[in-house]
This record gives sequence, structure tokens and C-alpha cells, in this order.
Amino acid sequence: MRFNLTISSKERLISLGRNLVLAALFSILFSADAAAMARKPRTFPIHIKVDFGPAGKPLHEEKLYVEKGTTPKEAVSQVFPVLSGKACCSPRELIAIDGVKIDPAKNRWWTCVLNGSKKFSPQKKKLKSGDRLEWKYVEEAQ
Repeated sequence: MRFNLTISSKERLISLGRNLVLAALFSILFSADAAAMARKPRTFPIHIKVDFGPAGKPLHEEKLYVEKGTTPKEAVSQVFPVLSGKACCSPRELIAIDGVKIDPAKNRWWTCVLNGSKKFSPQKKKLKSGDRLEWKYVEEAQ
């Protein structure tokens, strides 16, 4: 059996083929874009305050947007340069924020308060939406 196609039938087939290819490409691009959007990290707000206390630098407060899984130490590093190292017990401890270093001789330390509590690890605790985070540079009585 032989098929005779007129020019208009051939053109319709070519047009149909192009439309199918374009539809397939659109579908691939759209699904790849949707997958990328699904992987895009979501952020949420926290309130962060950095009090430089006896160092004399001005107090800093702001609403900061962080990703899920962010720790208090990582959050402050989004606002100021942070130096980590072994101050006492762990090599991950915070030694300085924005150049203000701990000073054991003067008994000056960085403390971290989350929602009014100091009973957590700033290197491990995961922040949640609405958390109130405060880093304070304090001089403790000797």
C-alpha cells in the first residue's frame, strides 16, 4: 500500500512534529524549573541583637532572614565577621565578633542568649522562626 501525501499534508505533518518537539521541550524546561524551585532554600525571620558592651562599639539590632538549620553562631556570622577557635573547651568556640575578641585576662567573654535562655550550644542549636537571639560581650567580676 502506498501513501500519496499532498504538499499541504506534508506541511501539516512537519508543523505537527515541530509542535510536539516544542511541547516536549517546554515540558522538560518547566519541570526542571519546578524542581529547582522546590530545592530553593526557604528562609524565615529571627531577631538578632549584638551588644558590644565594654568594647564601646554601637549596639546592632535587626530582623535577619536565615535558612532552615542555621545555628546562632552561623546567624551572627551573616551580620559580622566571626573568628572561631579554642578559647576554653572546643575548637569551634566563638573568639571574636567584628574584631572584638574575648579577653581572659580581663574576664571578657561573648555570651549567647536565645529567647531568654543560655542553656544551649550556639554551635549546634537550630534556629526557628521568630527566635530572639542576642550575643553579648560581657565583663564578669573576678
